Amino acid sequence: MLTQQANAAYAQQHTLSAHAKYTEAMTNAEEMLQIFQETGVPLSAPLAFVISCHNLADCLETQKQTDQAAHFLRYACTKLTHLAQRPELPLQARLACVEQLRPAVNVLSEQSIPSLSHQQDIQNLIAQARTAALTVYQVASYAVQTRLEDAPVTERPS
Repeated sequence: MLTQQANAAYAQQHTLSAHAKYTEAMTNAEEMLQIFQETGVPLSAPLAFVISCHNLADCLETQKQTDQAAHFLRYACTKLTHLAQRPELPLQARLACVEQLRPAVNVLSEQSIPSLSHQQDIQNLIAQARTAALTVYQVASYAVQTRLEDAPVTERPS
């Protein structure tokens, strides 16, 4: 609801109102992500978080606050990478994080970055995200393979 209100304000070029609502939506998304971090649910938390980060970044970019906009793009990537790497989270939760890493990385990689050190930081962050995603996909593949191998044999097909 907050995001819809913020989107409407943003579309009407009421950037201060949009910024306030996007900030509130971001707070809600962070709270949901905190619960997700502890429990692995709701699986929609990573999506809500990425949307909030990107909306806030877009709004800040419109307000010529490029450093803060870049912060939220990096924050989305960093947080999801960290969560995807947590082995104590259920596999479905880690996969939900990885699914949202792709759009987060895409937006981050499209960002124009003036300084070489920031470019290197971004490249490192993207590499960490890709490594985390690959690891989670390997674990998921192994989990499927293990389930198939551990399935009880009831009868032979005729």
